[in-house]
Amino acid sequence: MGIKEVRGIFSTETRVISLISGGLDSSLATIKLVENGLITVPMFVDYGQYPREKEYTAVQKVVNSVREKNPLLEELVVLTVDLKPEAGKVGSLWGRGIMMVGLASSWAYVHGDCYNYIALGNHKGDVGPDCKPGGFDKALNQTLREATKDHIRLVLPIDDLTVEDIGKELITYSSLWDFYSCYWDPPCGFRSKNDNYRCPGCRRKAIAMKAAGYGTVPSSNCQVASYQSALAEKLEY
Repeated sequence: MGIKEVRGIFSTETRVISLISGGLDSSLATIKLVENGLITVPMFVDYGQYPREKEYTAVQKVVNSVREKNPLLEELVVLTVDLKPEAGKVGSLWGRGIMMVGLASSWAYVHGDCYNYIALGNHKGDVGPDCKPGGFDKALNQTLREATKDHIRLVLPIDDLTVEDIGKELITYSSLWDFYSCYWDPPCGFRSKNDNYRCPGCRRKAIAMKAAGYGTVPSSNCQVASYQSALAEKLEY
């Protein structure tokens, strides 16, 4: 479901939970919800990811900036999940979108019945299988609706935008350097020790920054050890 459809059935009792990671996509999705007159609850999930401190800092900047101008954005909610990874921290994560939507719907259930939508920053382009509009999102939305007795639905505020579009739109709100997109800390600069692999987050940020008119974009940093798993590099994800 796109944002226009939500606006058509919006009421003053409706609340949208917007999952925000501090990256370009989820930040713009959150901004779009508020701009379209939707009361929005920003939600950050701490699952032990390598860059959680940097992600959280970026999320706070977005939330504080938007809340100063628009009271429709409510206070930030932080959920913590302990996945107990062998390495101590988590890098790229399969099924992250499923986990976050499930957590958000559970949080909505225990905080009243006014939360009717969960928003993701999924969009067009070269992104992970659970991060772009299509069959996966339709299945996820159907599962969410069935699991909540049709009370909560999935909404994709920027499903019609490409990475380049996101960069051009976000630059009107803030410097793109303020957002954090890398899976690692320190940022890998969109290259791991496998020359054929590019960190998807850094790669997309570089594309967005170029489209937004930046003369300097993140460069590769092969000297920094990669935290990427062997399986992820094998699959280039």
